[in-house]
Amino acid sequence: MTGGDSPTGPERFQLLFVCTANICRSPMAAELTRLRCEAAARSGDVIVGSAGTHGHDGAGIDPGAAAVLRLRGGRTTGFSARTLTESLLAAADLVLTAERRHRAAAAALHPRSHARVFTILEFARLTRQVPPDRLSGESVAARARSLVREAARMRGTCPPGPPDEDIADPYRGPAEGYHACAAAIEEGLDLPLRRILSEPPPPR
Repeated sequence: MTGGDSPTGPERFQLLFVCTANICRSPMAAELTRLRCEAAARSGDVIVGSAGTHGHDGAGIDPGAAAVLRLRGGRTTGFSARTLTESLLAAADLVLTAERRHRAAAAALHPRSHARVFTILEFARLTRQVPPDRLSGESVAARARSLVREAARMRGTCPPGPPDEDIADPYRGPAEGYHACAAAIEEGLDLPLRRILSEPPPPR
């Protein structure tokens, strides 16, 4: 598990998660996404990374977050936290943040990325408003970029989201808080990843 990214080509989609220190929520979201892509045999199509608005550069993942990821089969070694930069934002096809304040910080740092920056829960809400037949492209990267464009369009036409579209920070809290955080991330990412990876809906 790393905080870095690999070079991407036109058929690879770069997804960046952002929180405050880049030791809890954003690396959890990145690793949970990596696991999901791996399970769908799409690991090479989506490049996942993370950063923090006030990153603890070089720090390892928080122990509570690591414990939750290990229970889900995730990797927790080799991670190195980093601070969010303009170049990271410019390179990302989609930036998903834990909280609205992180979204605002990213947009302020690199204003041209505004249409590609959402909170995790905001992107989930907007994805629900996008008809599946509006997504175009045969590849994962093409569908993902199409979903980002449609979500940005929906942002301008849908009513504002609820004031609680933030994922709470579990840092230094009880284990239950880390589990709740992981569950909120997984729930928020479920539909967008199903759309991007072309997975069938879960059985009812």
